[in-house]
Amino acid sequence: MRRWEYAKPWKLTALLLNQICAVVLVLSVVVCTVYVGGSGFGFVGKDQSFESTGYYQNEVLEQIYRCVRAASRESKFEKNGVYDGKILVDIEKYAADNTIGSGDGKDGGLCYELTDLLNWSLDGMETGTLMKITYEDGTVGYLSKGFTNYTEQSLYNGDGTEVASISTTNTGSSSTIYSSAGETAEDRAENTEIAQKQESDSDAGYVEEFITDGDTPFDMMQSTVRNVEQLEAVEERYAPAGYGSITAYAEEKKLTTAQLQELYQDLESTLPVIYNDYFAYTENLELFSPSMTNMRYFVIPKSVTEVSPENFSKKICTNMKSFGKEKFSSQDGLLDYIRTSYKDYLIYDSSDMNYEANGMPISLSELSSYVKSYSPSVEGDYILVVAVDSGYKASDKLAQYKKQYEEIAPVSRVAVYGVMLGAILYLLTMVYLTLAAGRSTDEDGEIMLNRFDRVRSELAALILIVPAWIILFLVSIGVSVRNLEMPEFSMVGGGVTFVLNLMFLIGYISLVRRIKAHTLWKNSILYQICCAFGEVMKNRKTTTKAMVSYVGFWLVNIVLWSLREFGIFLMVLFDIGVGIFMLKQAAQRQRILDGIKRISAGELNAQIPMDQISGDNRVFAEAVNQMGSGLSAAVEKSVRDERLKSDLITNVSHDIKTPLTSIINYVDLLKREDIQNERARNYIAILEDKALRLKHLTDDLVEASKISSGNVKLELNRLNFQELIQQTNGEFSEKFEAKGLQLIVDMPEEPVVIVADGRRLWRVVENLYNNTAKYAMPNTRVYVELTTVGHMVRFSIKNISEQPLNINADELTERFIRGDVARSTEGSGLGLSIARNLTELQKGSFNIYLDGDLFKVTIIFPEADSVPGNETGQS
Repeated sequence: MRRWEYAKPWKLTALLLNQICAVVLVLSVVVCTVYVGGSGFGFVGKDQSFESTGYYQNEVLEQIYRCVRAASRESKFEKNGVYDGKILVDIEKYAADNTIGSGDGKDGGLCYELTDLLNWSLDGMETGTLMKITYEDGTVGYLSKGFTNYTEQSLYNGDGTEVASISTTNTGSSSTIYSSAGETAEDRAENTEIAQKQESDSDAGYVEEFITDGDTPFDMMQSTVRNVEQLEAVEERYAPAGYGSITAYAEEKKLTTAQLQELYQDLESTLPVIYNDYFAYTENLELFSPSMTNMRYFVIPKSVTEVSPENFSKKICTNMKSFGKEKFSSQDGLLDYIRTSYKDYLIYDSSDMNYEANGMPISLSELSSYVKSYSPSVEGDYILVVAVDSGYKASDKLAQYKKQYEEIAPVSRVAVYGVMLGAILYLLTMVYLTLAAGRSTDEDGEIMLNRFDRVRSELAALILIVPAWIILFLVSIGVSVRNLEMPEFSMVGGGVTFVLNLMFLIGYISLVRRIKAHTLWKNSILYQICCAFGEVMKNRKTTTKAMVSYVGFWLVNIVLWSLREFGIFLMVLFDIGVGIFMLKQAAQRQRILDGIKRISAGELNAQIPMDQISGDNRVFAEAVNQMGSGLSAAVEKSVRDERLKSDLITNVSHDIKTPLTSIINYVDLLKREDIQNERARNYIAILEDKALRLKHLTDDLVEASKISSGNVKLELNRLNFQELIQQTNGEFSEKFEAKGLQLIVDMPEEPVVIVADGRRLWRVVENLYNNTAKYAMPNTRVYVELTTVGHMVRFSIKNISEQPLNINADELTERFIRGDVARSTEGSGLGLSIARNLTELQKGSFNIYLDGDLFKVTIIFPEADSVPGNETGQS
């Protein structure tokens, strides 16, 4: 069956549809982001008005704030509807809350004419030091220092009357004052000499002498001066209203030095602020004229009950001077007219904070807080009205935004639908093209590659990326999207999108075919370099490989870092790839380590899976697997040999036992006969001895075979070890006496109880005593000791060996090993081996100590009371 869905007509149709969707999608996205989003309107619904948009709300809110500020400044600087430079400004109030006061100086504060303050701000202000001198008679004088170099100043009493006309010589930082009233030439020369002396003697740069009359110099440090205080003052270029100077005002008002200092500070802060407010006021006269703005504001004093054309020009602060052509009966009549004439408005009553708003994006708390900062300078309470002329006759920002809204509203809806439909169809066609890439109508499943797919991966990427980058660069430097009309934008944007998307599809579909055919990596230049590098590295030592890899890692990082933004991005990707590779290598080594642990734990057949291991780790893993296989084979061979040996011993012992039993029985029958021949009786005795020895040997072989094969069953019970030793001493007393061995026993009288198998433990002790009887030097002592140390029971037997012990102590417990391999005495070499194995099977320890000819065996068992579950049992 042929796969018709992969036919070329379907692929071409999908490709064309993808191109169309790409153009529609890009154009729609740009329209939404640049034209719609850039305008601030966002998506515009079908029934949504301009006034309901967020952009309108934000702009109106800003205009409300500006109207409040404009009304506040207009009320400050105008009188009877026109600017009045003679308005008196209370600098204390202006510095405190940005108001001028009553405007006529009746508040009693320090006032200046508005024109003087503005000229003062333009001329600039200078600050310096003011000396306040208080005399014993209560009069006060002031001396300024650090200001402009005046030729004449005056010293004033507290009431502002001149005490003396003084001439000031300003030399750098010090000022010296002399009287000029009735001064002769001799006096002037004398005063000049005094001045020069003062300049040389003054440390702080301040005046030390005053001339209070026409003839006599006055020393400030004498008793006639009560106090001298220093203030930071502003140079008085203009006099306050009604006073000759600020100091005259201060003396009349009986102000303290601190209060006088505050007046200077208020003046210093008022001068720049009032100029800025005046500059903003002059700007607002033009910006808030009805022909320039669609915002309307009114500040109506509550005292104005009749709203007439005359009141509009003199009493009401507004940017609509020609509004009151008709006479309204009351304020309510004017407010009703505003409600009916304007769609969006707000009315705020300062007396009771009554707030009415329609379509205005500001709350009462926000408005009252702002009005408090920019309160209009009117007498008493007032009504603030701000409205928007929805006719948008003036060409302000609101009118411009209204025009943009009407142009963008229909386009935005089409653009949003274009984004949604274009994105869905684009994704569907991309899915189909991805599935169909490299496929044909045949069923063989082979991926079809074209000539471009056989180009090296990196070269193919450059062939597509470089032209695309050039196109984007030329478009970016030659076209501004915002400056293009919609038809021009559609042509330029659509053409560029069509070309770029076509190049993207060529590269993307080729990439998909390469991935499906598994040629993306193998057909790359980097793969060829890596292969060549890998071949070189295979023949290098591990340390060389590590060093080369480390240096190469840093070189790549340095090169990528030098490429800045894109290079840093590639460097991060490269470092992440190296990190992933190292993690994979670490995971592989961990699998190898786990395999080694399993093999070392005895699981010799364990194999490390090789499917996820590569490189040097694979060689390592193969060596570990081979090592495990070799160990497994060696252990298996050893176990097989041991089993064969055990089976051989068992079978041979069994075969020997049957005739040996008959021999022993016949020897016993011969012993019962009355044989007179002495030689014959000796032969029978030797025959009996050898037969018994052979029987004992077969028993040892069978016992050793059972122990090595693990077929020994233990009957563990509480056992009096002390009693067993006493019985054994009795059993071997004759043998020891026959050889001249003196048995010396040291053990407690009370029972020593352990948990053991009585029959197996007897075999252990019997083998030890037999070993001593056979190999101890005749006519020596044999020491037997039984003690309890803590919860452990210790039994030891030691003797002097008849032959030199030229062997390791551990080898004595191996089977078929004897202390003197060259000796011809009787012994099979199984006794100590059986004794050790039986002891260890009963949870005891068996130790041999050799020191020259001294032979000592120590057996240790836990005391019965310290063994859990020690009543009876089997093992």
